[in-house]
Amino acid sequence: MRQRAIESLEVEVTTLGGHAPGSAQIDWPGVRAAVTPAAAERSLFNSVYYNDPVALAEALPDLERGYERAGVRAWTVWVPDEDRATAALLAERGHTLDGSPRAMSFWLEELAEPPPAPDGVERDQAGTWPLVGRLNDAAYGYGEPAFEAAFVEPGAAPVAWSLARVGEEPVACLGTVPNGDDVLVTAVATLPRWQGRGIASWLLHAALERAREAGARSASLRASKAGAPIYARLGFQDHGFVELWEYRRQGTGGA
Repeated sequence: MRQRAIESLEVEVTTLGGHAPGSAQIDWPGVRAAVTPAAAERSLFNSVYYNDPVALAEALPDLERGYERAGVRAWTVWVPDEDRATAALLAERGHTLDGSPRAMSFWLEELAEPPPAPDGVERDQAGTWPLVGRLNDAAYGYGEPAFEAAFVEPGAAPVAWSLARVGEEPVACLGTVPNGDDVLVTAVATLPRWQGRGIASWLLHAALERAREAGARSASLRASKAGAPIYARLGFQDHGFVELWEYRRQGTGGA
């Protein structure tokens, strides 16, 4: 299960990058990088996955030049917690630790009964990339467009968006992406004034039910420290952290 959670990072990189004009996905053997100049100061949308530390070390000079040529001022590498050698190498090359989300997954056959529906909230599967971007920016307090700048068009990732609405107002969202018989959960967000009402759990349970009916056997995601207990209550198991090692050109800000 841990391996599924780690391998889903490759799909996460594709999903978070490649959805704005000028974006690209670059592949080497064992390495995948998303390049999103429209979100040049947001490393989350300019991220790198690897399954071969040697291949990553060999690709780093090309990655550095490629991001600089694209005008990207901040990019990051996802590093599993057991790979201390790669973390040390990145630190030597000027990267700094920017976050340690938890890698979580679980078998969908163990999906419990759905949580109660929040009062006055309805589900909707009519989400669009720009709308999901705006909801994520609002939920996470970005002062300037970040997700919205990156989430402009569908691109290559086959994401199924789920929304929660109160009347005509979208208040929460999440996406699911098939990855073999696993499904990646991404871009989970609830507007601040609607948080703490169980909306995200209720929305996610329904999305996982649909994924199971479509043939998925497991689900994987990355969770913040605050979000991990919410996912644990649905049955997700914590498999340790995945670090974000960010390189940021001098004179830039943001995350």
